[in-house]
Amino acid sequence: WRGNLRVLTVRGGPASRLTVNAIRYGYLDDHDVLKDVSFTVSPGRTVAVVGPTGSGKSTLTSLLVRLVDPGTGEVLLDGVDLRDFTAGGIAATAAVVPQQAFLFDDTVRDNVTLGLDVPDDTVWKALALAQADGFVDRLPERLDTRVGERGTTLSGGQRQRLALARALVRRPKLLVLDDATSSVDPAVEARILAGLRDSAATVVVVAYRRATIALADEVVYLEHGRVLDRGRPDEVAKRSVGFRNLLTAYEDAASE
Repeated sequence: WRGNLRVLTVRGGPASRLTVNAIRYGYLDDHDVLKDVSFTVSPGRTVAVVGPTGSGKSTLTSLLVRLVDPGTGEVLLDGVDLRDFTAGGIAATAAVVPQQAFLFDDTVRDNVTLGLDVPDDTVWKALALAQADGFVDRLPERLDTRVGERGTTLSGGQRQRLALARALVRRPKLLVLDDATSSVDPAVEARILAGLRDSAATVVVVAYRRATIALADEVVYLEHGRVLDRGRPDEVAKRSVGFRNLLTAYEDAASE
Protein backbone atom coordinates (compact mmCIF):
# COMPACT_ATOMS: atom_id res chain seq x y z
CA TRP A 1 0.00 0.00 0.00
CA ARG A 2 1.06 3.60 -0.66
CA GLY A 3 -1.59 6.17 -0.01
CA ASN A 4 -4.80 4.58 -1.28
CA LEU A 5 -3.11 2.73 -4.14
CA ARG A 6 -2.31 -0.96 -4.12
CA VAL A 7 -0.63 -2.27 -7.28
CA LEU A 8 -0.80 -5.94 -8.21
CA THR A 9 1.50 -7.46 -10.80
CA VAL A 10 1.43 -10.72 -12.70
CA ARG A 11 4.58 -12.38 -14.00
CA GLY A 12 4.80 -12.43 -17.78
CA GLY A 13 2.31 -10.86 -20.16
CA PRO A 14 2.79 -7.92 -22.52
CA ALA A 15 5.96 -5.87 -22.35
CA SER A 16 5.90 -2.79 -20.13
CA ARG A 17 6.09 0.87 -21.08
CA LEU A 18 8.98 2.46 -19.19
CA THR A 19 8.88 6.15 -18.36
CA VAL A 20 11.74 8.01 -16.71
CA ASN A 21 10.50 11.43 -15.66
CA ALA A 22 12.92 14.18 -14.61
CA ILE A 23 14.92 12.02 -12.22
CA ARG A 24 17.85 13.32 -10.22
CA TYR A 25 20.04 11.12 -8.05
CA GLY A 26 23.25 11.64 -6.12
CA TYR A 27 25.31 9.60 -3.70
CA LEU A 28 26.39 12.82 -1.99
CA ASP A 29 24.10 15.69 -1.08
CA ASP A 30 26.01 18.21 -3.16
CA HIS A 31 26.75 16.02 -6.21
CA ASP A 32 24.09 14.63 -8.57
CA VAL A 33 25.13 11.63 -10.65
CA LEU A 34 21.96 11.93 -12.74
CA LYS A 35 20.42 15.31 -13.52
CA ASP A 36 16.89 15.72 -14.86
CA VAL A 37 17.01 12.51 -16.92
CA SER A 38 13.82 11.85 -18.89
CA PHE A 39 12.93 9.35 -21.63
CA THR A 40 10.23 6.83 -22.50
CA VAL A 41 10.61 3.31 -23.88
CA SER A 42 7.62 1.91 -25.74
CA PRO A 43 6.56 -1.68 -24.94
CA GLY A 44 8.71 -4.31 -26.61
CA ARG A 45 11.42 -1.89 -27.75
CA THR A 46 15.15 -2.24 -27.12
CA VAL A 47 17.05 0.84 -25.94
CA ALA A 48 20.83 1.06 -25.62
CA VAL A 49 22.13 3.36 -22.87
CA VAL A 50 25.52 4.65 -23.99
CA GLY A 51 27.95 7.02 -22.35
CA PRO A 52 31.52 7.45 -21.10
CA THR A 53 32.72 6.15 -17.74
CA GLY A 54 31.07 8.04 -14.91
CA SER A 55 28.13 9.27 -16.97
CA GLY A 56 25.59 7.53 -14.71
CA LYS A 57 24.71 4.42 -16.73
CA SER A 58 24.87 1.87 -13.89
CA THR A 59 23.13 4.27 -11.51
CA LEU A 60 20.33 4.58 -14.03
CA THR A 61 19.91 0.80 -14.28
CA SER A 62 19.64 0.60 -10.48
CA LEU A 63 16.85 3.17 -10.54
CA LEU A 64 14.94 1.31 -13.27
CA VAL A 65 14.38 -1.70 -10.99
CA ARG A 66 14.20 0.28 -7.75
CA LEU A 67 17.44 -0.85 -6.19
CA VAL A 68 17.54 2.83 -5.23
CA ASP A 69 14.94 5.61 -5.41
CA PRO A 70 15.50 8.91 -7.22
CA GLY A 71 16.02 12.03 -5.15
CA THR A 72 13.44 13.78 -7.32
CA GLY A 73 11.38 12.65 -10.27
CA GLU A 74 9.88 9.23 -10.90
CA VAL A 75 10.32 5.94 -12.74
CA LEU A 76 7.08 4.41 -13.99
CA LEU A 77 6.13 1.02 -15.44
CA ASP A 78 2.90 1.17 -17.39
CA GLY A 79 2.15 4.53 -15.77
CA VAL A 80 2.70 3.36 -12.18
CA ASP A 81 5.49 4.77 -9.99
CA LEU A 82 7.82 1.99 -8.85
CA ARG A 83 7.32 3.21 -5.29
CA ASP A 84 3.64 2.25 -5.59
CA PHE A 85 4.26 -1.43 -6.31
CA THR A 86 3.44 -4.01 -3.66
CA ALA A 87 6.25 -5.93 -1.98
CA GLY A 88 7.70 -8.29 -4.55
CA GLY A 89 5.79 -6.61 -7.35
CA ILE A 90 8.82 -5.17 -9.10
CA ALA A 91 10.70 -8.48 -8.91
CA ALA A 92 7.73 -10.18 -10.57
CA THR A 93 7.68 -7.59 -13.36
CA ALA A 94 11.27 -6.48 -13.98
CA ALA A 95 14.68 -8.16 -13.93
CA VAL A 96 18.21 -6.79 -13.96
CA VAL A 97 21.30 -8.73 -15.06
CA PRO A 98 24.60 -7.17 -13.87
CA GLN A 99 28.00 -7.49 -15.50
CA GLN A 100 29.34 -9.74 -12.75
CA ALA A 101 27.27 -12.92 -12.86
CA PHE A 102 27.05 -14.71 -9.51
CA LEU A 103 26.45 -18.45 -9.64
CA PHE A 104 25.99 -20.88 -6.77
CA ASP A 105 27.77 -24.19 -6.23
CA ASP A 106 24.72 -26.00 -7.52
CA THR A 107 23.28 -27.47 -10.71
CA VAL A 108 22.62 -25.53 -13.88
CA ARG A 109 18.89 -26.04 -13.30
CA ASP A 110 18.92 -24.64 -9.78
CA ASN A 111 21.11 -21.70 -10.80
CA VAL A 112 18.55 -20.77 -13.44
CA THR A 113 15.36 -21.39 -11.46
CA LEU A 114 16.55 -20.34 -7.97
CA GLY A 115 13.82 -22.54 -6.56
CA LEU A 116 11.11 -21.38 -8.96
CA ASP A 117 8.85 -24.31 -9.84
CA VAL A 118 9.11 -24.42 -13.64
CA PRO A 119 9.28 -27.40 -16.01
CA ASP A 120 12.54 -28.28 -17.69
CA ASP A 121 11.25 -27.31 -21.13
CA THR A 122 10.76 -23.76 -19.82
CA VAL A 123 14.32 -23.79 -18.50
CA TRP A 124 15.59 -24.95 -21.90
CA LYS A 125 13.65 -22.18 -23.65
CA ALA A 126 15.26 -19.57 -21.39
CA LEU A 127 18.67 -21.12 -22.03
CA ALA A 128 18.05 -21.04 -25.78
CA LEU A 129 17.07 -17.37 -25.67
CA ALA A 130 20.27 -16.66 -23.73
CA GLN A 131 22.28 -18.68 -26.28
CA ALA A 132 23.28 -21.05 -23.47
CA ASP A 133 21.46 -24.22 -24.52
CA GLY A 134 24.32 -25.40 -26.74
CA PHE A 135 27.03 -25.51 -24.10
CA VAL A 136 24.64 -26.78 -21.41
CA ASP A 137 23.62 -29.65 -23.69
CA ARG A 138 27.30 -30.63 -23.92
CA LEU A 139 27.87 -30.66 -20.14
CA PRO A 140 28.29 -34.14 -18.57
CA GLU A 141 24.90 -34.11 -16.84
CA ARG A 142 23.27 -31.30 -18.77
CA LEU A 143 20.85 -29.46 -16.43
CA ASP A 144 22.02 -31.58 -13.51
CA THR A 145 25.67 -30.58 -13.91
CA ARG A 146 27.08 -28.72 -10.89
CA VAL A 147 28.92 -25.57 -11.91
CA GLY A 148 31.24 -25.24 -8.91
CA GLU A 149 31.62 -22.40 -6.45
CA ARG A 150 30.78 -19.12 -8.23
CA GLY A 151 30.57 -21.10 -11.46
CA THR A 152 34.31 -21.73 -11.65
CA THR A 153 33.89 -24.62 -14.10
CA LEU A 154 32.45 -22.23 -16.68
CA SER A 155 33.90 -19.39 -18.72
CA GLY A 156 32.96 -15.79 -18.05
CA GLY A 157 30.70 -15.70 -21.08
CA GLN A 158 28.97 -18.92 -20.05
CA ARG A 159 28.34 -17.55 -16.56
CA GLN A 160 26.84 -14.39 -18.03
CA ARG A 161 24.53 -16.41 -20.27
CA LEU A 162 23.29 -18.50 -17.34
CA ALA A 163 22.60 -15.31 -15.39
CA LEU A 164 20.61 -14.01 -18.34
CA ALA A 165 18.65 -17.28 -18.56
CA ARG A 166 17.90 -16.90 -14.83
CA ALA A 167 16.22 -13.58 -15.57
CA LEU A 168 14.43 -14.76 -18.71
CA VAL A 169 12.90 -17.86 -17.10
CA ARG A 170 10.79 -15.48 -15.00
CA ARG A 171 9.39 -13.85 -18.17
CA PRO A 172 9.98 -10.25 -17.10
CA LYS A 173 8.05 -7.43 -18.75
CA LEU A 174 11.13 -5.19 -18.37
CA LEU A 175 14.65 -6.57 -18.76
CA VAL A 176 17.64 -4.40 -17.79
CA LEU A 177 21.12 -5.53 -18.85
CA ASP A 178 23.99 -3.65 -17.21
CA ASP A 179 26.87 -4.64 -19.53
CA ALA A 180 25.63 -8.19 -18.94
CA THR A 181 27.12 -9.65 -22.14
CA SER A 182 30.58 -8.06 -21.97
CA SER A 183 32.33 -11.47 -21.79
CA VAL A 184 30.24 -12.99 -24.56
CA ASP A 185 31.54 -13.35 -28.12
CA PRO A 186 30.19 -10.46 -30.26
CA ALA A 187 28.44 -12.84 -32.68
CA VAL A 188 26.73 -14.63 -29.79
CA GLU A 189 25.81 -11.30 -28.22
CA ALA A 190 24.16 -10.25 -31.48
CA ARG A 191 22.08 -13.43 -31.52
CA ILE A 192 21.06 -12.85 -27.90
CA LEU A 193 19.86 -9.30 -28.54
CA ALA A 194 18.08 -10.34 -31.73
CA GLY A 195 16.32 -13.12 -29.83
CA LEU A 196 15.24 -10.79 -27.04
CA ARG A 197 12.91 -9.10 -29.52
CA ASP A 198 10.77 -12.25 -29.22
CA SER A 199 10.91 -12.36 -25.41
CA ALA A 200 7.83 -10.18 -24.81
CA ALA A 201 9.97 -7.79 -22.79
CA THR A 202 11.00 -4.18 -23.02
CA VAL A 203 14.82 -4.22 -22.98
CA VAL A 204 17.24 -1.59 -21.67
CA VAL A 205 20.88 -2.49 -22.27
CA VAL A 206 24.04 -0.66 -21.22
CA ALA A 207 26.08 -1.16 -24.37
CA TYR A 208 29.63 -0.56 -25.59
CA ARG A 209 30.08 -2.48 -28.82
CA ARG A 210 29.06 -0.73 -32.03
CA ALA A 211 27.33 -3.90 -33.28
CA THR A 212 25.32 -4.15 -30.06
CA ILE A 213 24.26 -0.52 -30.21
CA ALA A 214 23.26 -0.89 -33.86
CA LEU A 215 20.78 -3.63 -32.91
CA ALA A 216 18.89 -1.31 -30.55
CA ASP A 217 15.75 0.47 -31.69
CA GLU A 218 16.96 3.61 -29.95
CA VAL A 219 19.97 5.06 -28.14
CA VAL A 220 19.93 7.18 -24.99
CA TYR A 221 23.28 8.96 -24.90
CA LEU A 222 24.44 10.17 -21.47
CA GLU A 223 27.23 12.56 -20.55
CA HIS A 224 27.87 13.95 -17.06
CA GLY A 225 24.55 12.58 -15.86
CA ARG A 226 22.42 14.22 -18.53
CA VAL A 227 20.74 12.91 -21.68
CA LEU A 228 22.55 14.72 -24.47
CA ASP A 229 20.84 12.93 -27.32
CA ARG A 230 18.43 10.12 -28.10
CA GLY A 231 17.08 8.50 -31.23
CA ARG A 232 17.95 5.77 -33.69
CA PRO A 233 21.64 4.77 -33.49
CA ASP A 234 22.40 6.12 -36.97
CA GLU A 235 20.63 9.39 -36.20
CA VAL A 236 22.55 9.95 -32.96
CA ALA A 237 25.83 9.09 -34.71
CA LYS A 238 25.15 11.81 -37.29
CA ARG A 239 24.29 14.46 -34.70
CA SER A 240 26.65 13.77 -31.80
CA VAL A 241 30.42 14.08 -32.08
CA GLY A 242 30.79 12.77 -28.53
CA PHE A 243 28.82 9.64 -29.36
CA ARG A 244 30.92 8.97 -32.49
CA ASN A 245 34.17 9.52 -30.61
CA LEU A 246 33.02 7.17 -27.86
CA LEU A 247 32.26 4.38 -30.33
CA THR A 248 35.70 4.82 -31.86
CA ALA A 249 37.33 4.70 -28.40
CA TYR A 250 35.45 1.49 -27.58
CA GLU A 251 36.59 -0.12 -30.82
CA ASP A 252 40.22 0.96 -30.28
CA ALA A 253 40.19 -0.49 -26.75
CA ALA A 254 38.68 -3.78 -27.96
CA SER A 255 41.35 -4.16 -30.65
CA GLU A 256 44.30 -3.72 -28.25
